[in-house]
Amino acid sequence: MSSTASFEFGIEGLDQLYPGVLTPGTLLVIAGHPGSGKTTMAAQLCYANALKGRRCLYISTQETEEKFMRFMKRFDFDFEYVTSTGHFKFSRLPLISSEEAVDSVLESITSMVLEFKPEILIIDSITPLTKVITGDVRRRALLQNYFYNIAFDIKGVVVLIAEIPLGKTTIEEAGDVEFVADGIIILRHELRNGVVARRMEVRKLRGAPLEVSEVPFTITAGRGVVALAPPRYEVERRGESRRRFNTLCKPLEETIGELMGGEVVLVAGTPYSLTMGRVLEWITRIAYGSKASLMVISYRGLESDILGVLEGIKSREPALAGVVEKAAVVSLSLAILSPEALISLELEHLSRSKPDIAVIMGIDALKHVYKQNPLLVERLLDVEKQVIRRLGILTFKISHITSLDDISWELPQSDVTIIVGDPVTGVAGGNVIARRMSGGELVGPRELLKECF
Repeated sequence: MSSTASFEFGIEGLDQLYPGVLTPGTLLVIAGHPGSGKTTMAAQLCYANALKGRRCLYISTQETEEKFMRFMKRFDFDFEYVTSTGHFKFSRLPLISSEEAVDSVLESITSMVLEFKPEILIIDSITPLTKVITGDVRRRALLQNYFYNIAFDIKGVVVLIAEIPLGKTTIEEAGDVEFVADGIIILRHELRNGVVARRMEVRKLRGAPLEVSEVPFTITAGRGVVALAPPRYEVERRGESRRRFNTLCKPLEETIGELMGGEVVLVAGTPYSLTMGRVLEWITRIAYGSKASLMVISYRGLESDILGVLEGIKSREPALAGVVEKAAVVSLSLAILSPEALISLELEHLSRSKPDIAVIMGIDALKHVYKQNPLLVERLLDVEKQVIRRLGILTFKISHITSLDDISWELPQSDVTIIVGDPVTGVAGGNVIARRMSGGELVGPRELLKECF
């Protein structure tokens, strides 16, 4: 592999946001509190590049190889495999107890590098080294120059993990290495509403415009670190072909036209006027008429509840049995997941199943979470919208409301809105508003749309 080619983060979101920034000679610092995901992120970078034939040397000052391997298997990172191919090596340094020991440690690292010839070198962590030389200016300068130069010597990437003490918000005792680093990423986590919320601060990244300085992220089984970065916008190609779906409702069709793959349709109303069973039946009929696959994701209720609703639809309309029986059903719990994790899992299910039509039910359950951090929500919904567009999934988002204010965060992200207004504050009683956000609006009595739901 060419030594001039760039390296990957190996992290969904970051590689899309900052492609090609990890060039040969890059020194990257990953810092954070204990448990913030530093080791996972560094190991993920190492593993992704090792799979592509880049040799990675992982030097730990804390963990044993057996513990490291066992922990990484939780994320499906098979380091035993990349070890067998000769692209990964794990080494452990002894604990450092004196300033004099730093010199011998650097000699040991140099020896390992010369022997294995890595293109990626990870030190986990640098904090034990820097703690013992806090007052030694000469050794602080030596450490700084050593890691700065070794990135060029190996013609690759050096990743240094640094600890941020609990209760602190900045890197301390880092031996001034952060001043010569090409990139600094700070991982932060906090308890919010009883669940862990994570975010990474991209403080510095040479060669990349930092349009976004803070990115929500999650750590999930089978995937590791997933950054929920705003996607790069792509101009829709002229003449791009997208699948079309008939609404099976003449008044609706005359106003908003056919629905298209990649669009988001917001359907909202009070629990009394908008029954989930009827709306889901209407969407199932659309799927049946278009020979489309269906997925239902619910933020309110168990999978068994949704399956029960689908069984009711099948019993009322036996012709829909094929769509119902093949439908994928997922329930996401607000009680144990942060908003970042919820959106991440939702998009993971959509990306893996790639249904033609998706129904996201119970988004009203997210209201109290969204109100606490509107800027975060705007970012997450933007990511969601762009992924749905890229996958070409016609997506219906179903919400129970009492006022239009209840869906104020969803309205700007919708291509089509259907509001059943009995009694919804802001909508004349008994009326239905159907509108394509790019133009065209239908306002009329609910009876007009009886053939829909």
